[in-house]
Amino acid sequence: MTITQDLIKNSKPHWDNYIKHEFVQKLANGTLELKNFQHYLMQDYIYLFHYSRAFALAMYKSDNFEQMEFSRQALNSILDEIQLHINYCKEFGIDEKSIHEQKESPACVAYTRYVLDCGLSGDLTQLYAAVIPCFLGYAKVADYITLNNLSVANNPYQSWIDMYSSKEYQEAANDATEFFEGLCKDLSKKQMGKIQDIFTTATRMEISFWQMGLDLS
Repeated sequence: MTITQDLIKNSKPHWDNYIKHEFVQKLANGTLELKNFQHYLMQDYIYLFHYSRAFALAMYKSDNFEQMEFSRQALNSILDEIQLHINYCKEFGIDEKSIHEQKESPACVAYTRYVLDCGLSGDLTQLYAAVIPCFLGYAKVADYITLNNLSVANNPYQSWIDMYSSKEYQEAANDATEFFEGLCKDLSKKQMGKIQDIFTTATRMEISFWQMGLDLS
């Protein structure tokens, strides 16, 4: 069992609730109301801003150029995709003005500030423990939907599923996971206990983010 597989195992049932959340189920079978998906997309735009800050912080927390380069590439990928996210929002009836005027939800505030706090108060490994549940989790959500054939014909959200099940995203998630496990490999049992706590908490935050989409909160 890999380090990440062990973290996932020890974070149950939260991990399963994250991957198989009602939001995911409704997205997969096409019954998710448009207003819920729109709310999620606008909050995700705000999330991506703070997610970018986290990888910028990861560069500062790096111990060498190799670590810095990995986080730089991750940051550049996010920054390059921001306009794509805005265009994607437009496909679902959200104009750019509405995106920029959207107030940050409590769930987004709690999640993103927790991630940044892990980086500010901890080291690079602790910061990556907080971002990996998102990075890897979305790949696992896509796997859950596709491997179980949950998506329906003419699903309005198929493009979202295709995005995270794509070879490019799956490889990026695997690369991030391998990088994270490399950071963890020499940690003591006590240090791994802290990593487990961060990983589990971030997973719980992901559940709250899905729920925010359903509740329109």
